[in-house]
Order: sequence, then structure tokens, then C-alpha cells
Amino acid sequence: MYKIIIILILLIIMFYMVRRAARAWIEPKPDQATPGKDVMIQDPVCKVYVAAGTAIVEEVSGQRYYFCSQDCAKHFRREGKV
Repeated sequence: MYKIIIILILLIIMFYMVRRAARAWIEPKPDQATPGKDVMIQDPVCKVYVAAGTAIVEEVSGQRYYFCSQDCAKHFRREGKV
């Protein structure tokens, strides 16, 4: 009788482990390259930290750049760094 109970408990544990693994495999992972809106990112021109949610975003060749102002973005483009 104890063997049956132990086998049932092990089967239940295996079911939940397989279900968790299947969900982790099927569900899409969040994009790690995109920071949250509260994350502080450094402006490449003036080196000021700005929240990603309020930053000016420029995307060039698949690379995202975050700026504190339009002036910094223009300066970055003008210097030929993009």
C-alpha cells in the first residue's frame, strides 16, 4: 500500500516539473535588450544619466541610443558616430 502512495506522489511531482519546464520553453521571454522605463541609461554624448522612459531614442542599424535631449542626439549624428 505504501509503495502505491509513494509512486503516486512521485508521479504528481514529475507532472508539475514537466509542466513547469514546458511553460518555460513555450512562453516567450521578455526582450532583454530593451530596458524598463525606470532604468537609468547614460547619454553617450554628455555622459548624463537619464531615465529610459523620458530619453530621446534613436535607432540606427539595429542599435538603440538614448539621449537626454535633441541637442545631444544631433551632436551625436553630426560627429559621425552613427
